[in-house]
Amino acid sequence: MAELENNDLIYVYAFLPEKEATTKNLGDIQGIDPEKHVELFTSNELTAVICRVSPEDFAEENFKRNVEDMKWLQQRAFHHHELMNTLHDTFTIIPLKFGTIFENEDRLIEMVTQYNEEMKEILSQVKGKEEWNLKIFADHKVFSEKVITDNADIEAKKQEISEMSKGKQFFARKKLDQFIEDQIQVEIEKKCSGIHDQLVKLSQNAEVKKNWDQKVTGREDAMAWNCVYLLQSGENVETFNQIIQGYQDRSDEEKEGLRFESTGPWPAYHFANFKSPVSGTSEQ
Repeated sequence: MAELENNDLIYVYAFLPEKEATTKNLGDIQGIDPEKHVELFTSNELTAVICRVSPEDFAEENFKRNVEDMKWLQQRAFHHHELMNTLHDTFTIIPLKFGTIFENEDRLIEMVTQYNEEMKEILSQVKGKEEWNLKIFADHKVFSEKVITDNADIEAKKQEISEMSKGKQFFARKKLDQFIEDQIQVEIEKKCSGIHDQLVKLSQNAEVKKNWDQKVTGREDAMAWNCVYLLQSGENVETFNQIIQGYQDRSDEEKEGLRFESTGPWPAYHFANFKSPVSGTSEQ
């Protein structure tokens, strides 16, 4: 690695095994600072993928100011994300969050030394694996109609209400509306847990995430399920996506209004993290 110029800081993208760094080629890649290039820095059998960056843009207060500039943020965040995918295609990596910055080499070496065994263990666990995400979306109106049509209890309650006096019908319908809504949620959860139980059997690990609000997704259908899975590359990934496609095909045939959307492969963002105080933060 070249000597740091003046008071350059060190932006760290990821860690990978030293053995892989010496046997595989990273290539010439422009860094997060457009005037610099991505480099490798090795310490204690681990290699950090880094870029030297100027304090003018990446010192703590300056970085905080810059991330409020959406154009600046989008360009750098996109670069970081794309490089993670490039690294994952070639190496076993521990991906770090956007904005992990060290003041100097000594601080980086200190962290690598402190978490050396933990990082090596994580790299061993995620080697040959990839992360996939499944999101399930539900068109509430379409799914509701399906539930109402197929649910014998709802039909029975409707019949009971029709035989009540006018005064009792109002309150009974209120209760029925709530019952229907509860049944809709039960059926959606049943669909989601059914596919999840199958996918977990293929996975080395899985983590259920919080559903995104419609304001975030910008979609009319609501997110009903959000989970990430760690899969062995190859046959397990193929089976994973075949199961999802099978659920989608059946849902389309039955006109349930559900969308099953898988994305990947990604680096093991959710399964290759370690409890470093600098993970995703500025260490300056």
